[in-house]
Amino acid sequence: MSNMDTNESNGKSKIIINDVVEKSVETTNGLDITDKHPTENKMDQVIEKLNYPLRKAAHASEYFIFTILILIALKNSSVKGNKMFIIALVICFAYACTDEYHQTFVNGRTGQFSDTLIDTFGGFISCLMYTIMMKINKIRKKHIWVVFLFLYLKLTIFKKMFKYNEICRKKVYNTTQVAAMS
Repeated sequence: MSNMDTNESNGKSKIIINDVVEKSVETTNGLDITDKHPTENKMDQVIEKLNYPLRKAAHASEYFIFTILILIALKNSSVKGNKMFIIALVICFAYACTDEYHQTFVNGRTGQFSDTLIDTFGGFISCLMYTIMMKINKIRKKHIWVVFLFLYLKLTIFKKMFKYNEICRKKVYNTTQVAAMS
């Protein structure tokens, strides 16, 4: 959408938001959570309030995914440690800068450094998530026996509960049969 002018880009975003809000109202009405449809004026207000933050969240999400792909490529290229994150964030920032610079050539658009920071923040969050996931994976591999023990205990308890429920059902069934016979 960076090659569209501001009005066209905003218009497309608002159409998507309107569709999502309409579907949400339809779903909540269908589930009997709500039973009303907002007025057109109210819908326009909601769409207007959601447009800016959702557009910025979409920016951050795009660069989140982009940076994850960069991290995977760097890891497969044997780049390790903090160097991998620094390279990924530099690439993310540079690409965000070129995207905003590109927008200065599109009629009705301006390149904004704040958008570059939002994009880079999305990349930063992906680096954090990647780090957390790798640490969890490392712990899981290191302590895999704990995971198996936990699963075994959980399964054993589940089996005992299932058997107990069967015994209870049989007792209730037998009691009902005895009551019916007398």
